[in-house]
Amino acid sequence: MKIKLTQQEMHYIAVAEVMTGATIIDCIERDNRITFIVAKGKLGKAIGKEARNIKKLESIFKKEVRFVEYDEDKKQFIINLFKPFKLEKIVINEEENRVSVVVNARDKGKAIGKEGRNINILREIAKRQHGIEEIKVL
Repeated sequence: MKIKLTQQEMHYIAVAEVMTGATIIDCIERDNRITFIVAKGKLGKAIGKEARNIKKLESIFKKEVRFVEYDEDKKQFIINLFKPFKLEKIVINEEENRVSVVVNARDKGKAIGKEGRNINILREIAKRQHGIEEIKVL
């Protein structure tokens, strides 16, 4: 699947790669948040010691910054998408490219976000990176 980035998203990636030294493979800007997808094994480098890189980027962009580590394995990628929330169960329907996840009841609202903000970003990333058509939080 070919990812189409806006000029602004390409700018964010260029700045973030220079600042962090990590390889960034995708970026989505929604509302007041920029979510970067970093190459597998590069999450620590992207975040930086004591989250310094996140703080610097948030100061530069004046937006919340989040990093997600890419994984070729769909299940592991879904786990990475939902961090810091622990998934109790993941069901992947390969035929329909749909995923259902069970999140701890006390974290469910935060995982979904106000008016579905968080889950909508996660759905878009999952579709772009793995062609996942739907994610349901149960």
